[in-house]
Amino acid sequence: MKMLEERIRREGLILSDKVLKVDSFLNHQVDTQLALDIGREFGRLFADRRITKVLTIEASGIQFAMATGIALGVPF
Repeated sequence: MKMLEERIRREGLILSDKVLKVDSFLNHQVDTQLALDIGREFGRLFADRRITKVLTIEASGIQFAMATGIALGVPF
């Protein structure tokens, strides 16, 4: 997703070769429009599947699971 890639390049902080800090727009403070756009993209990618619900196991994924559920018209 181009918008996410651009945002990571602009605001993401590389802390090490294994850690990319994106908390300013993806988890500690969520850019709601970006979360909805990501959910729409997941919805587009999985639209041809018989998805009945969206699951997430990590608190940082809740906003994206919800946005994807909305895009697919299923609970999360």
